[in-house]
Amino acid sequence: MRWLVLLLIARTAYADPTDFVARPLVLDAGQVSAQLVIENNLAPSGGFAKPLSFAPDLWIGVTPRLTLGIIHSDPSVDRISPGASVCVRTDDFICTEVYRGGGLDALYSPDVSGMPGQVSLAAHARLLIRDLDPVKPALTLGASGRWQHGRFAVSADPFLQLGLGNNSRGNRAELWIPIVLSVQPTCRWVFELHTGWDSDVAIINEDGWHVPVGLAVRAAATTHLDLGGEFGFTSLLGPQNNPKQRVAFLTIGWRS
Repeated sequence: MRWLVLLLIARTAYADPTDFVARPLVLDAGQVSAQLVIENNLAPSGGFAKPLSFAPDLWIGVTPRLTLGIIHSDPSVDRISPGASVCVRTDDFICTEVYRGGGLDALYSPDVSGMPGQVSLAAHARLLIRDLDPVKPALTLGASGRWQHGRFAVSADPFLQLGLGNNSRGNRAELWIPIVLSVQPTCRWVFELHTGWDSDVAIINEDGWHVPVGLAVRAAATTHLDLGGEFGFTSLLGPQNNPKQRVAFLTIGWRS
């Protein structure tokens, strides 16, 4: 009986919703997580807040190991860029229509113990509709991982994106290696550096790769409500760097 009490205590500490760096990669069975990401383009060429998006995401824990979601926002696919669905203010280049598409998200984790200080892993796949005119379906295959120790964590979500149609019209295979460095000074606050590396597979050995950079902060307003903000550059480093391509995110998150 004593071991059961100790296990419950450990699970409760791990599931503390205000402990950002120790949150599970997958949800508990029946648990729901949702967020609304306000994506604001800050590039001077398109004009302030053109495009402007209100992008909703929703996940549910199907089993203690499997989480499924419906996603729209750029952060849900590890991108630091504007213009996801739903565009409330369109432009002529990034977001020409109110609805551009979305996707289905799936994470499966063989590790349900979730003890702090361990490496957590989850297989990660997405089925995306990246655009509607023309239709650009894509499949991503990869894995999410996190190493966490105390108030620090390093996360990665590498994946290969495979275009399933209209490959010659901007839907080519891509390799993404997103990396997040997190520091949590208190149990309700976390500061993050978002970066990584991405490239079209066809030009992976040439000068077509990008290094995005973003600075983010999140706070647990309550045990169920999160607030967050991020300022980032789509391609700050690399042969095709452009510091004028920048975006601001405001995120409102809720979990049961």
